[in-house]
Amino acid sequence: MLKRPASSLDAGEVLSQSDQASSKRPRHEETEPLEDGPSRAAQVDEFDSMPALADFIPWKSSEITEKLPPLPRILDPELEKMVFTHPGVARQGESYERLEWLGDAYIELAATGLIFKTFLKTPAGRCSQLREMLVRNITLAGYFRRYNMQSKAILPPEFLGNRELGRGRSNDKDLCKTQADMFEAYFGAVIASDPRHGKKNALTWIRALWGQTIKDEIMGCEREHAASAKANGQKPEPSSPSAIPNLNPKDKLRATVGAKGIQIQYRDIPGNKKDKKLGLPLYTVGVYLDGWGETQKLLGTGTALQKKEAGHKAAAQALENKKLMKVYEAKKKAFNDALAAAQESEAPAEAAKDGQAVTDLAFD
Repeated sequence: MLKRPASSLDAGEVLSQSDQASSKRPRHEETEPLEDGPSRAAQVDEFDSMPALADFIPWKSSEITEKLPPLPRILDPELEKMVFTHPGVARQGESYERLEWLGDAYIELAATGLIFKTFLKTPAGRCSQLREMLVRNITLAGYFRRYNMQSKAILPPEFLGNRELGRGRSNDKDLCKTQADMFEAYFGAVIASDPRHGKKNALTWIRALWGQTIKDEIMGCEREHAASAKANGQKPEPSSPSAIPNLNPKDKLRATVGAKGIQIQYRDIPGNKKDKKLGLPLYTVGVYLDGWGETQKLLGTGTALQKKEAGHKAAAQALENKKLMKVYEAKKKAFNDALAAAQESEAPAEAAKDGQAVTDLAFD
């Protein structure tokens, strides 16, 4: 954690006592510059409280539009100049670096909070992938250009001319990385220049931008929630295990076609597919059946960023083949009926014979 000068700490203590005390401070104190940085209000706000979880409003696809959200203002002209000044052409302490450091922290927290409140049942690993989609340099640099911020950028001579955008990796000081840094600096400056409303304005702005970026994922989450709610409101038929609510696709498939002596296996299917948005490798998994007259029968395949999710997709695809599922359900029912009859038989020898018959049935 960065240490503050004693004078900044005292000012922070005064601010945290009450909003009323803050409003009574003379106007000149709010803009009085410190020795080597932005205004007093800006430096105090850098260490002010972070947003609470209640401040993050879940996304709703119905509220997402393609219109570019209004750009929030930076109230301090000196901070705005610093946002667009590359450290290669700035005097010490007058570039975007400190503001980028501040904005980076708030952006990471904003993405985390919004994803946590929206994707309520999404595993942590997938949440991390969604967050990476939002905070990566390529995404932020794209926002930077959509607002034509590059026209304000003050860059070293080597950045001028027909310089191509790179991948924007954190260790890659190309134009994409620089534009992403400046965007983070802008976000930080919006917060730092307005202690009263900066955080709210910045969060509202980035929420709207990010909603456009992951609208498909948000809609998918809403469809899953609606399907789960619908399933919970239905009464499944006892004879149809696949209709049981609150089961994931793997469990539903096992309940539908599984039985003693029946094997359902999930295996990797080799491939070199990558996610178009994240550039991360994708896994493909197939679900195979041994039993009910089948040997290594491929029932379905699924592709996802995680093997577990790919397996669930494979099971879901298998369940969608309702014609084939009915065949296996009928064989399973015949198996269970014959087994029950054998267990109720009074003749042990006959029961043993029937038991062998139903075992053979499973593999006919």
